[in-house]
Amino acid sequence: MAGKTCIIIPCFNEAGRFKAAEFRDFINKVSDIDLCFVNDGSVDNTLEKLTDLQCTRPERIKVVTYADNRGKAEAVRQGFLQMLALGEYQWVAFADADLATPLSEMFRLINIAREEPEVMIIMGSRLERMGVTIRRKFYRHFTGRIFATVISGLFRLNAYDTQCGAKVFHADIAGAVFKQPFISHWLFDVEMLLRVRNLRRDYNRIIHEIPLNVWLEQGHSKIRFSHLLKMPFQLYKIYFRYKN
Repeated sequence: MAGKTCIIIPCFNEAGRFKAAEFRDFINKVSDIDLCFVNDGSVDNTLEKLTDLQCTRPERIKVVTYADNRGKAEAVRQGFLQMLALGEYQWVAFADADLATPLSEMFRLINIAREEPEVMIIMGSRLERMGVTIRRKFYRHFTGRIFATVISGLFRLNAYDTQCGAKVFHADIAGAVFKQPFISHWLFDVEMLLRVRNLRRDYNRIIHEIPLNVWLEQGHSKIRFSHLLKMPFQLYKIYFRYKN
C-alpha cells in the first residue's frame, strides 16, 4: 500500500470527448497509480467506452457505475468511498474526465504529496504566471476570481482556487471528508476544505495549494445557468452548516 494511489475520474456523458488513449498510455507508463472511473448515470455510450478501457488493464482500471445522475460531488464521493474500502491506497485523488489538468500534472501533484511528510491534501491551482500554460477564457477567469474573493471573505479560507478539479488526499483523512453527502453538486470543493478545517486545527499546515504548470480549458462547462442561480442559496446553506 505504501505510496500506492488511485485517481477518481467522474464521468457524465463523456463519450464524445473521452481520451481513452491518454488514460491507457498513462497506466502503461506509471506502475503505482490506478484509475477509477465513476459513470454518473450517463445516457450516451460513456459506460461502453469505460468498459472497453477497463478490459485492457482490469487489474489497474476500475469502473463504478449507477443508472441515475447524482452530480459530480456524489460521483467523486462514491469513487472515494469504494476505493478507500479496498484498503489498497495510501493516496486517493480526483481529476476531471476532460483532462483539463493533464495526467502528467496529476502525477506531479501526487509525487509532491508523497514527498511532503506533513501534507495530507494537495490542491492544484490555476495561477497564471510566466513560463506556464494556463488557458482559460477571460470571463471564466474573471468570474472565478470574484467567486474566490467571496469564498475567502465568507469562509475565511486562505485558498486561491478552490474549484480547480485536481486534488490529492491521504487515505487517513479522506474517509472522514467524504463520509457524508455534500450539500452542493458543484461547490463541494469548498465543503471539503471546511470539513478538513473542522477536523484539524492545523488544516492550514496539512493542506498545500500547488500552482499547475499546465491547465487547458476543454470546451463548454457543464455548469448550467440553473446551477448558477442555485449557488447563492447553496453557499447560504454551506455557511450555516459549517460556521461553527
